[in-house]
Amino acid sequence: MAKTIEMTSGSSLKLIVKFAIPLFLGNIFQQLYNMADSCIVGQKLGVDALTAVGASSSVTFLIFGFCIGICAGFGIPVAQRFGARDFDGVRRLTLSSFYLSGVMAAVMTVLTCVFTRQILELLNTPEKLMDDASSYLFIIFLGLPFTVIYNECAAIARALGDSKTPFFYLVLSALLNVGLDILFIFGFGSGVCGAAIATIISQGISGVLCMVSLLTKYPVLHGEKSVGRISLRPDMKSCLTLIRIGLPMGLQSSITAIGSILLQTAVNGLDIVYVSAYTIAIKLKQLFIPEFDSVGTAMATYVGQNYGAGRNDRIREGIRSSMLVSAVFYVVTVAVNVLFGKYLIGIFIRSSDPGNAGVIEAAYRYILIDVSLVFVLALLFIFRYSIQGMGRSAIAVVAGVCEMIARLVMSILVIPSLGWSAACCTDPLAWGLALMYCLPLFIYILCKSSAQKL
Repeated sequence: MAKTIEMTSGSSLKLIVKFAIPLFLGNIFQQLYNMADSCIVGQKLGVDALTAVGASSSVTFLIFGFCIGICAGFGIPVAQRFGARDFDGVRRLTLSSFYLSGVMAAVMTVLTCVFTRQILELLNTPEKLMDDASSYLFIIFLGLPFTVIYNECAAIARALGDSKTPFFYLVLSALLNVGLDILFIFGFGSGVCGAAIATIISQGISGVLCMVSLLTKYPVLHGEKSVGRISLRPDMKSCLTLIRIGLPMGLQSSITAIGSILLQTAVNGLDIVYVSAYTIAIKLKQLFIPEFDSVGTAMATYVGQNYGAGRNDRIREGIRSSMLVSAVFYVVTVAVNVLFGKYLIGIFIRSSDPGNAGVIEAAYRYILIDVSLVFVLALLFIFRYSIQGMGRSAIAVVAGVCEMIARLVMSILVIPSLGWSAACCTDPLAWGLALMYCLPLFIYILCKSSAQKL
């Protein structure tokens, strides 16, 4: 049986670290199997094929981020009911979340597959990259239901305090993806389509196995035998609760992604060297963001359970602990990128090729600027996820709007005139604007909640 963990008692630092480590490792493996596509494609098929795969990264962030955000949001009320020891409520919410996730996956898959090429055209994707980028993205969209299955099951497991089971299936998916990449690209010569097929097969296996585990290994989801058969019909009240919290979290991710799409479009209007550099820099940056995201995700569950239990004192303690953990991650991240950044970029393209020198230098500049200011993102994750853990995901959406506004202004007014240097500074500016909103909002909500309990 999978082990659930109540976070309403015990050392907050120990609980957050214990919960965040599997999340961190799982996110790293998730990025590794995304990077496997890029590394193998870049080394085997060349920089143009790599750029074609990466040219759609912002739109996949938009679509998949929306779905993953909603799934994560569905886990918040489950965590709150689990913290309040309302296990009947946990079961009703879990069942209803499966129905809602299924509908979302079906609708989003149809829409994205039908309009794949039009989406890429809106992104100002270079014509020489269009065919490969369209084929790759279409296949990736076909696998969207598998992504939803995994992330919904993972969200429920994490709401119950179990971050290890989702991690196990992510590791499995990463290993499968690397092996299938090599098989399809080197063995079958399938090009960028082979990389996409490898990705959706590995995600499908991971998602299905995670769902089987969730349905069979968590006693709290089964109920007592004495209560008889659990109704398989969705509960309307539970569905409304899930939509109220889940939809804003999906919109939060999408609004942030829209800002990234604007940045991607602006970069696509620059020289092809910078398009390639951006593709590589984003892939590398995504390897160093998960540690901070894992702390934030841990706080969503930690805050959700303690908020449901009425333990605001422990929420404050958790904030201090999460900031300490993030500070350690920040020091390591900066050191690794300063010392080994160019070597890591060389994983994606052949550094011995003189024609790639400009791409490497541009990507390295982007990485140095972003990682030196990533502590702002770390704080943003902590406070935004904590707000969502308190069930206030609707007002947290404004943080995404702040990020989008910053990227919009930079993409339309600044990058076209100042070029690559402005593109390198866009994300840190967006993070800072969002943090200026989230930090005082969190303090206000927590103080208001504490006053109401007096």
